Amino acid sequence: MLQAEKSQNICGTSVPELDEAEALANDLKHLLVRSEKELIHGDARADVEKVERWVESYRRGLSAAQKISDNGVDMLKKTRDQLALALEEQLRLEDEGGNPASKDQSAQIDQLTSAVRRIDRLIPILEQSFQLPAIEEEHN
Repeated sequence: MLQAEKSQNICGTSVPELDEAEALANDLKHLLVRSEKELIHGDARADVEKVERWVESYRRGLSAAQKISDNGVDMLKKTRDQLALALEEQLRLEDEGGNPASKDQSAQIDQLTSAVRRIDRLIPILEQSFQLPAIEEEHN
């Protein structure tokens, strides 16, 4: 699937929705700055600020989803490989030293093991979440 096609479908959210959210966020920011005097009367300013914060959160969520779908799985796989190498090195040093691991070393091994396991569980979830729409498009 081409990158342009891939960016058109992000967990059911298309790029135009991201563009619309960005445009609305910008409009609301400009409104808050340019029409401050008019918005002071009543609760309009507080309501516009609430909507602006919500739209910004929504926009960031869409943007993050696109970045994750474009790069996230590869980034996680690389990180997992690096953490696995660090874990192997810690275990090798422990085996070669002949002494039991210190509390700090044991804690580090446990943290590395936990991180690798979590990434191993997360990768298939991300792959499934971000690739299902592409598969459905190809079948239609």
